[in-house]
Amino acid sequence: MLRSGALGEDSGLFWVAKVHEAIEYIEDHLLEDVSAETVGHAINYAPSSFAGIFGALTGYSVGEYIRFRRLSWAADRLAGGQRSVTDLAFECGYETVEAFSKAFKRLFGCPPSQLARSPAARLRFGPISVDIRISGGFAMRRNLIPGMMKVDWSDILRQNEFVNSVVSALNALGDRLHYDDVCAVSGSAFRTSFSMPSSQPWNHGNYHVINTPPVIEHTFRMLGYRVTHHLRSSFRSDARLIMDSIDRGSPVITLEGVINCADACVISGYDNDGRVLLGYSPFMYIEDDHKEAPDDTGYFRKSAWHDGFFAKGGLGRILIIEGKGERPDADTVLAETLKLVRRLIGEESMAPGQYNGLAAHRAFANALMTYEWDDNFEPYLNVMCNYKQYLDRQYAVPFLRDHGRDDLAGVYTQVADLASELGRNIPQDFSAGEMFSDEARLRPYCDVLLRIADLEEMALDMLQ
Repeated sequence: MLRSGALGEDSGLFWVAKVHEAIEYIEDHLLEDVSAETVGHAINYAPSSFAGIFGALTGYSVGEYIRFRRLSWAADRLAGGQRSVTDLAFECGYETVEAFSKAFKRLFGCPPSQLARSPAARLRFGPISVDIRISGGFAMRRNLIPGMMKVDWSDILRQNEFVNSVVSALNALGDRLHYDDVCAVSGSAFRTSFSMPSSQPWNHGNYHVINTPPVIEHTFRMLGYRVTHHLRSSFRSDARLIMDSIDRGSPVITLEGVINCADACVISGYDNDGRVLLGYSPFMYIEDDHKEAPDDTGYFRKSAWHDGFFAKGGLGRILIIEGKGERPDADTVLAETLKLVRRLIGEESMAPGQYNGLAAHRAFANALMTYEWDDNFEPYLNVMCNYKQYLDRQYAVPFLRDHGRDDLAGVYTQVADLASELGRNIPQDFSAGEMFSDEARLRPYCDVLLRIADLEEMALDMLQ
């Protein structure tokens, strides 16, 4: 929103006005031969200087912005059945359909032909509006919680983003928690989710905790903390929630963002009045998912955090840790966790479009035996992402033994051994892609999935 007043060339408002002018020009000429140079000339500003200002204010280069807007325009027409992929590729300025499809998949996570069945069906990159308010020097606020435990994938046995984020956040509040214990008591060591084919053929976020929502509240309650769970709202409301929490020294956990593809991020600070968030996520180290340079503290810096992946499908969540409550005794922890485990194994679905528990194991095996794919990368990536869920089964065993359930611990010892076998059958490094062209070579992996399902069905009977 622009305020009236002088717009001298050295004024921030002048730059904002020029970016607004540029965005309007791009929208009016979106499918023409438009570039940073043509836009700069159109708004009477040196293209090289304009490109730098545009990137600083929007977070995107002019070329990226034009590309994302064209692809979103194409997605609208695909969703409405108004154009063929070939027509849209050439209308958007691509020389080949293959180049268009590759760019489309990078932005939306699926090829154009699969958009209707993808979670990205409603995801669009809309025109940016720049809002600047200048109220005096040194007015931009920054605050952070230093020295938090890093959340990454350096420990190959402890890959659960949600569990690692909880451990990092609560340790910063003075607890001394370990991944293994939190993984078990949260129910994460018992949960499995897999996408329904009616929703999407492959969901590389099957392991995300929002697919088993009862786990979220249960985790904090068992650890003796009060937490409030907020759906993504307006930027100002969400930024205020996060800033207020950081200001009182309490980290925040976001789900489904704010770094692209992340199950969970632990937020340790903010900058520029909440327009930039700081924190940890394993995806902060993956250039294709997060390209902003880290903060001088080592935390990621994420601008435009409220949009993109965090806004995808309305799934973004903010967990505000309100403070310590009464921590349940050991008997209550066991009883409440096993009550959750019964649901995690036995309920067919806990979230729209996702199988759960026994149904998820069997759906996963069925997918590998019956789905068709053009690119072996897709099912291989799904196998690698799903394996995170099975890897955590090992932490169920000591939890059950420590709480006097040796009968269930014996079952989960077998489940954990089979989970390790999954990792040996299909390596987690993309070195066996050719297996996905041979159903016979996938069958042993599927047989192990079904054996895990049988064992967990046995465990379910023991929990009745």
